[in-house]
This record gives sequence, C-alpha cells and structure tokens, in this order.
Amino acid sequence: MRVLFIVNECAGNGKGKIVWNRLQQHLTIDYQVVLTQYEGHGQEIAKQWVQKDQIKKLIIVVGGDGTVHEVVSGIVHNNLVVIAVVSAGSGNDFARYFQTFKNAKQIETYVKTEMPSTMMDIGKLQLGAIQHEVFVNNAGIGFDAYVTRQINKSRLKYYFNKIGLGKLSYAAAVVRGLFRFTCFDVTVLAQNETLHFQNVWFVATSNQPYFGGGMKISPMSKADDGKIELTIVHNISRVKLLLIFATVFFEKHTKFREISFLQSEQFEIIVHANSVDCHTDGNYIGAIGHDAVVRCTVQQHAWKCITLEKSKNVISQ
Repeated sequence: MRVLFIVNECAGNGKGKIVWNRLQQHLTIDYQVVLTQYEGHGQEIAKQWVQKDQIKKLIIVVGGDGTVHEVVSGIVHNNLVVIAVVSAGSGNDFARYFQTFKNAKQIETYVKTEMPSTMMDIGKLQLGAIQHEVFVNNAGIGFDAYVTRQINKSRLKYYFNKIGLGKLSYAAAVVRGLFRFTCFDVTVLAQNETLHFQNVWFVATSNQPYFGGGMKISPMSKADDGKIELTIVHNISRVKLLLIFATVFFEKHTKFREISFLQSEQFEIIVHANSVDCHTDGNYIGAIGHDAVVRCTVQQHAWKCITLEKSKNVISQ
C-alpha cells in the first residue's frame, strides 16, 4: 500500500504550506509527496500516480476545495484509490461534510488499519456539446459563479486570509456583487416536467449541502444517494436576497417562496441570457451563451473517501 501527499502550498494564501510543514514533522510512515505548481496540476499528479501499478493507494490532499476537486477528478472510477484530505483552504466546504484527517497521528493510525472507505457520488456538468466538468461539492450557474470570478481576480480574499477571516471573503464579494449582477431566466427539464423560472439569481447544483465557506445551501443533499439537488433563487429583490444569505448558515432560507429546491438523477437547464458565469467546486469554468443547455447528472460509486470510525467529523447531516 502506498501513500501520496499532494500539497498545494498556496492554498488559503499560504496556509497550505504552513499546514504541510507542521504535519510532516510528525510523520513516521513511508510516503511520497508532490507539490502542485499550477492550476490543474493536482489532477495531473493524481492521474499519473494511480496508473503506475495495481495496488491499493491512499492519496492525501493538503489544500482547499479547489485542490480536492482537481485530485478527485484525476482518479474517478479507480477502485484502488482512497482519497483523504487535510484542510488548508479558505472555505473548506469539503471538510464540513466529508471525513478528513486532523493530524499526523490520525493518518498513521488509519494507514495501519485496513483503510476502510465509503463509495461516493460525483456530479457531472456538461456545458453545451463539448465542455464536460465534474464536481465533488457543488456547481453553480449565475450569481455564485459571478462571485467566484470576482473573488479570484481581486485581492479581497488575500487580505481576509491574512487576518484569519478567509470565510468572510465570499460574504463580502456577495455584498459587492448584489448591485452589479444582472438576473436571467431559465427553463429546467426534470423527470418529464418542464419548469420556468424568471429573474433568476443562480442555480446551484449540489452533491453535498455546503458552499461558500459554510453556507448550507442544499440541506437535503447527500453524496452517496445517487441524486443531485438544484437550488434556484428567483424573483427576489436585492435587499431581500442579502437578508436571505445571512439565513443560509442556519438553514432558514428553505422557508422562502423565492427559493425552489429540486431533486433528481439528472437535469437539463436552458439558460436564456447572453452570458452567464459557471463554476465547479469554486473553480470558475467560463460563461455560457444564449439558450445554451447545461446538463447535470450524477455518477454513483465514483470515488472512495476515508471512513474514520471514531471521528466526530462524520458523513451525516
């Protein structure tokens, strides 16, 4: 059995490096380590490493949700690989739902066991006829992707992380974006039903409940039930939307009539706008054009996550 650490030292604006330096001082097991050098490198590392030989492997990601997204994307449907995470990002929504390692002792105890794991689903997003993307946590069309793009190109996230308030960078970007974003209309096809939504702020596609640094946007989502969930925010004023964002952390947003929840094995979303931003797991993936079709599906038993018998961080809600 082999152990590989894939470390993103830049995660959390340097938190990844700090966490890894502390962690490796206490490791006594045999392992390999590779540091990511650029966007998408985590996927390349994982894909190449798992193809070397046919034995059970453990990949431990030290980084944030973006790095986890890359690594899982590189090992989908490989039954010999188990994925684990040591959180070192800004939002760390993966760690709010999935089990993660907290320290070196926990890692070494796990490696000495039979390495129990749980099969998890993965979401898939098809933009038009060509672009295919997968997501571990969630994907989004509209305002959440717009906010993601704004965060990625601004210095706001950097300064919040510097003072230990990285989670607030998303909230701050939301407030700024409320006065600049243009709503759009969508048509959703699901289970032989056609639904129309006007003045849509965003359509969030979820494989687990959390996004945006702890917002429990989709409380019913589970990563092993063979379904994905849509959360559609529509026909709501900017002021009321701002108030609703504050309630998402406490699951009170489900009571508002302007928020619709759908659950199915697949959806088709037709976007009626000239340009709408998209993201997967907080990674901006571009914009889609007028009347473009976004197909959302779920692939069951796509990857393995560690199972920690006595961990307080359990896979449940």
